[in-house]
Formats: sequence, structure tokens, C-alpha cells
Amino acid sequence: MKQLLQSGLVLLMLVVLFALGIVNTCQLNNLEKQVLQTRSQVNDLSRGGGVSQATPNANTAQTRDEQAEAAFADPNNLLTRPQKPLISATQFARGGTLHRQEAQDPPGMNLYASNNAADLAEFGVYMGNSLASRHVRDPDKWMPELAVKITTPDNGATFDVQLRKGVYWHTPVVDWGSGRYEWLRGDHEVTSDDFAFAFEVIANPQVSGGGVSSLRTYFEFFDKIEIIDKYNFRVRFKKRLYTNLEQVFGITPLPRWLYQHDEDGKKFDEATWGLKLNEHWYNQKFMGTGPYRFVEWIPGVRIVMERNERYFGETPAFDRVVTLIVKDQNAWPRRLRAKDLDYTHLQPEQYRTEVLEAKGPYLGQKNIKLGRHNELGYFYVGWNMDSPIFSDKRVRQAMTMALNREAIVQNVFNGLGKMTTGPYAMENPCYDKSITAWPFDLKAAAAKLDEAGWKDSDGDGIRDKVIKGRKQPFEFTMVTYGSSNEWTTIASIYRESLLQLGVKMNPRPLEWSTMLKKLDEKEFDAFSGGWALTWDTDLMQIWHSKEADRPKSSNRVGFRNKEADRIAEALREEFDQEKRVKLCHQFHALVHEEQPNTFIYQRDRAVLYWDHMNELEFSPVRPHRDIRMFSFREARP
Repeated sequence: MKQLLQSGLVLLMLVVLFALGIVNTCQLNNLEKQVLQTRSQVNDLSRGGGVSQATPNANTAQTRDEQAEAAFADPNNLLTRPQKPLISATQFARGGTLHRQEAQDPPGMNLYASNNAADLAEFGVYMGNSLASRHVRDPDKWMPELAVKITTPDNGATFDVQLRKGVYWHTPVVDWGSGRYEWLRGDHEVTSDDFAFAFEVIANPQVSGGGVSSLRTYFEFFDKIEIIDKYNFRVRFKKRLYTNLEQVFGITPLPRWLYQHDEDGKKFDEATWGLKLNEHWYNQKFMGTGPYRFVEWIPGVRIVMERNERYFGETPAFDRVVTLIVKDQNAWPRRLRAKDLDYTHLQPEQYRTEVLEAKGPYLGQKNIKLGRHNELGYFYVGWNMDSPIFSDKRVRQAMTMALNREAIVQNVFNGLGKMTTGPYAMENPCYDKSITAWPFDLKAAAAKLDEAGWKDSDGDGIRDKVIKGRKQPFEFTMVTYGSSNEWTTIASIYRESLLQLGVKMNPRPLEWSTMLKKLDEKEFDAFSGGWALTWDTDLMQIWHSKEADRPKSSNRVGFRNKEADRIAEALREEFDQEKRVKLCHQFHALVHEEQPNTFIYQRDRAVLYWDHMNELEFSPVRPHRDIRMFSFREARP
């Protein structure tokens, strides 16, 4: 019996060894295939094709921690360890479904192909990752995401990136039962090639989305990406610029294995894949690596995300997040009171009625609490400087003096913010607090218009001027965001003030997608706008002359100024903080004089939330209401 048992064990060992031999052979064959598929144009030595069939083992999380800790030990690493977890509550429950709201659908779910990446950016934070991100409590520092180490051997022109190992893309959301998507099965590890493909997308002129269009401004001096191996690559720029660091840190990967193929897995033609990406079959779904994964999007109804159980970072509090699309802003407090939402921000009119004028508990519910935070950004009226009406700075100055901005902040926005004078956040040293705002002064505004040659020559009550041999009445249209009660009120107030000056303004409220199309095509005289700022503000995208004529540019007003161009370019090359602040103040003064925008205010936000949530902590950078920082006090369904 003993001899029989020994024989059986020997046989079992032979079987195991044979199986291991097959596995090793397959692995060698796969590696050989990967090497054969090397893309010579990016010196890719072992890219893995963007697809790995390796299954993460039980020790993956521990391995990641060890990798990050080893990277932090390098004094040249530009990334630093977070000082506190995202969730700061001392006691919270993990699980349940968070219900929140957005006013509109995003324009798509592909950050690079989206027509307006800003509307998608928040979902990108939750479902995606970049190489690194700013510390939410100390935005001057960067913490690792998909990279564990980034160094710059020449202080700003070259960046060496070391990726985390064992990070996997979310499982694609497709009809697996159809059999059509078998080509997508398996684990897809994040590799250097996913970043190489992202850079190729940025460089491909066929890709026309607003997201990638704005990125091209920042990657003007990008040279190349060199793939060292599966987890290491080098990014080179032709010039050492201050903005290079933030652009490299903020780059998000894009999987070639998905976006260069049609729905049946056939690879697009090399000459036209950029065009295909614009209307890719997966663009209505989000492919990412973040703490939450995409589940479904029903336009006009909801977007659903679920916790990514394989996420490499801090585990988020909620099992699911349901974002309801509630276009009617008047419904937000009602939906909160009905417990359809766990929290909601309030529009200024709602803040007045539900908070400032509340005679009891908020919304009549003693378990609803109030939070408030400021936002990096500003609201403004933009003037089409290519229009003969608004080409003269004296006219634009008059338009600013005809708008009672302080009264609007206090009475229309109900004190939720502060009047601003320039293109920087007030918390930033770049904002020059010594600049005196243009006053609300109709008499001074009339004098400016007289000086610019706009007078009522025919006594009809409307100013006019002869332009290119023809009499031009001072009448214009201002397009506004139609879903905003506040902008409707502002337009009405502004119209009456302008009529006292002999200027006829016709408000035209539009649905957001229609308004965005008008702005992209520069079919406007004036428009109501808002601009979200990053912690370090770069001026090129919105203010440089070369952006004024680029299709779908952020320089929608057509601002062209040689001195402004010089300052914007100098800021990109200046690393000394004191000199940077001085240049910023010069630009602030210049824009204040030119008034391409009438800057109105920097917004504060009021938020109501049920007390089954922990006290809301807000981020100083976008997204300010960061659900990764939120949690329930106790377990909820």
C-alpha cells in the first residue's frame, strides 16, 4: 500500500511539472508575441499590447504598498505620501448607495473625445485615474495614483515615470451573453502603452473632441514618449516649461486594446482610427481604473457607478453611487426632502428661500444640515471682440460699468460669493487685490460710449455709429444658460440698465447643448459664462492670441493682445514664484483695462444634506464636493 501511495505521489508530481512546463511555454510565447508587436516609433521594448491575461494574486495589495513605499524613499521622487486618508471621519460605515444629482448629462464618457471635457471631469475623478493628483488638503503637493514615482532629471523638460504594477482596467460593460465580445475577455493590466496611446490621441488631428482640443494647447512643445518597459516610460518636451509638470501628472491613460477596435474586435485602419475615435462605439460608457466603475447611463435619467473591488487606492465608502439627472433646478430641494437624494447643492434663490428665510429646520426637516464651500473659478459676461460693436475697449469698459455687479452678488446670488476683477481665484497669490473694480456708474459709462463714437444721431433712443459706411444701431443679443433662474434675472436687470444708456440688449436663453454649439461656432454677440480654475492657472488656453482663431477654442471672445501673449508665454517659462506672481499681476491689470470679459463674481456653494451622512468635508480643488471624501454614519441600503 505504501509503495502504491509513493507511486501515486510521483505520478502527481510529474503531472504538476508537466502543467507548469505548459504554463511557462505559454508565458514565453506571450512574451515573444509582445516583443514582436513592439512599436518602433516609441521605442517600446515590452508593452504587453495593453492587454494582460495575468490574474492578480492575493498579495497584490501588499505588493503595491511595498512598491509605493520604495518609491517614496527616492529623494528625487516628485510624489509624496498623503498625510491623511480621503475619508477623515473617525467613525463611518462602509456600504450602501449614495444618491446625488447633476443638472445635465455629460456630453459623452470618453475624456478625449468628449465635446466638453469639463462636464465629464468629475466622473473622470471617480471612475478614472491620472498619473498623480494634488493632495486634497495640501494642493501644492502631488500624491501618486497610477504612477508611484515621477522624476525629472533636467528640471522640467524630461519626466521619468514608474507605474504601479497590478492595476487593471474595469471590466467592459457589454452584452457578454451575445458572444460578440469574446475578444474583450480577460484581465487588462494598465501598461506604458496605455499612456503612449493617450499621447498619440492628443497628437492625432483627426480627434476633434473639445477635451483633446484644449489639451493640445498644453502639449504644444511635447516631443515624444519613450517606452522603457511595461511599467516605465519617459516623456520628453522640446522646452522646459512650468506647465509641463502638471500636464504630465494629470495625463490619463487610454486603452489601445479597446479604442482602436470596432465592436467586433477588428482593428481600425491606421490612417483613419482618429476619426473612428470621435464616434467610437464605447464612448457612451466609461472605461477607467478608478475607485468606482461604470454600470449604466440612461440619458436624462441617471448614471450608476459601483465600487471597484480591485481598486489599488483607498477604498471608497459607498457600494454604489447613483447620479440622478435633474434638469429642473427647482426640484433639487424637493428631491432631497423626499429622500431621493442624500445631499444637494442649492442655487442662490433656493439658498435664500430655504436657508436665509427659513423659520424653522431646513426644508422643514430637523435632520437636514447645511454646508458651504467656495469654488475655484469665476462667472462673467464674454464680449465678442470680433464684432464691430465690441472691438473697442472703451465700449467694453462701459458695458462693465453698466452692470451693478455688487448688487447682483448680494441680491441675485444672495451673498454666495464675492465680486471679482480678474482671471484668477482670490485664494491664489496671482490675484491682485490692489486692483479697484470698475464701478457701477451709468454716467461714466455714457461718457465712454460718447468717446467711442456711439451716439443717438437720429433721436430714436438707441445709440448708433457709422461703421464701414453703414449706420449701425447699438443693439445686440446675449445668449444665456436657459436653465439658470439667476442668469435670467441678471439679463433682465442688465437690459434695463443698458436701455438707460441707449443700448438695446436682447437676452436669448438657450438649453446648454445648444448654447455650447453657439459658443464653439462663435455665433454670439455676448454670452454668460463660467470658468473653472485649476490650482495653478495657465493663461494660454483662454487668453493667447493664437487660440482666438482655433476651432472650438476656449478663447471664445477673440482676445488678441501682444503684451498679454508675452506675459502668458513668460509665465510658462518662469519657475521663480515671486517673479511668477509679478507677471500674474501684470496680466490681471492688463485684462482689467481691456475688459474682454466683464468679471462678475467668484462663487460660494451652499449644500444641504441628511444627517445620516457624516459632516461634509470639501476639497479646495475640483471636484469640491468630492464623494470620495463623503461617508454615511451608519450602514444604509
